[in-house]
Amino acid sequence: MLLVLAACDVGSVLDQAAPDAAGGGGGGGGGGGNQDAATVGAQPLSITLTSAPSAGAVYAPSHVLAVWIQNQAGTFVKTIGRHADIRRQHLVAWTQAAGLADVDAVTGATLLTHAPITVSWDLKDRENTIVPDGTYTIRMEVADLNSTTPAENNQGTFTFVKGAQPEMQTGLTNGGFTNVSIQFAP
Repeated sequence: MLLVLAACDVGSVLDQAAPDAAGGGGGGGGGGGNQDAATVGAQPLSITLTSAPSAGAVYAPSHVLAVWIQNQAGTFVKTIGRHADIRRQHLVAWTQAAGLADVDAVTGATLLTHAPITVSWDLKDRENTIVPDGTYTIRMEVADLNSTTPAENNQGTFTFVKGAQPEMQTGLTNGGFTNVSIQFAP
């Protein structure tokens, strides 16, 4: 009997939309909570995005990424996707919003390409409570250099309305993010 064991980076394939896209690698995983495409589609909010290198990119195409939700007042609600571990401090805007002790995030390893990815949200906040209906902002940030200010990174901002009606937005572009689609199904 032959037993083969293989080591893997738990977060290396978090929500990669393209099955042959390179994921994982330097930067380390981050832990559990990873979702596959079938799980993502089952969530009430699904966001597909493509990022681009920043103007001062040093490590491109490798980069770290964070996606988080803010409420109508601009208050941080929850991190719904983070591809960063040891380089997460370079996601300056996200760190300012979430804090260094943000442990609720679905995490994955540093991304090696700017291939499309999908993240999802179960509409729960950090305390695992369903958020009320209203307008929410989806924030996203990419860092591909040793950033010390938010302005050094690409940052996209998009909104959607959580309510009784489904919502679909496609072809959105903002702040270095393209081909963004937002699908909300109550």
